[in-house]
Amino acid sequence: MQPVVWLPQAIMQDMQTDADLWYDRETGGTFMGYWGENNAAVVTAMIPAGPQASHEGSSFVPDQSWQQAEIAKHYERSRRLDTYLGDWHTHPDTVSNRLSWTDRACLKTIIRTPAARNQKPLMVLMCGRPNEWTLHPWLCQLRTRLFLFEVLDEKEGTVLIESCGSERD
Repeated sequence: MQPVVWLPQAIMQDMQTDADLWYDRETGGTFMGYWGENNAAVVTAMIPAGPQASHEGSSFVPDQSWQQAEIAKHYERSRRLDTYLGDWHTHPDTVSNRLSWTDRACLKTIIRTPAARNQKPLMVLMCGRPNEWTLHPWLCQLRTRLFLFEVLDEKEGTVLIESCGSERD
């Protein structure tokens, strides 16, 4: 079954605003939420890149210590129900929806990092230009091949935009 990402309209708008602001360079952030039925990721919050993030023409490095602190705060506020789902970032002026080698290396690092507690991270590519961004979600996991090698298993997903918020009571 194809993975589905439920994304609130307000979070999508925040992503577009950030992408437009940094248009000539890459930007991104982190998703918090939970996994619902049928392989559906439900995004409840987006944590931005952070004040010390590095935005370059073909790369992006978040302010990791700031993001980790924000992830911990959100986790506590959600009563430990929302967890780290994965990341999103822009690929300005591109139409390809494919993960780059850098994206794949990042995903492997996330999977292999015990503190991330995420064996199947989500990565959403936001491709295009101001006011013309398209979302391309990928759900990835490592798979052992031939008893020796690990390969990144990539499943393309679908984004469904929610018009109302998904905050829990």
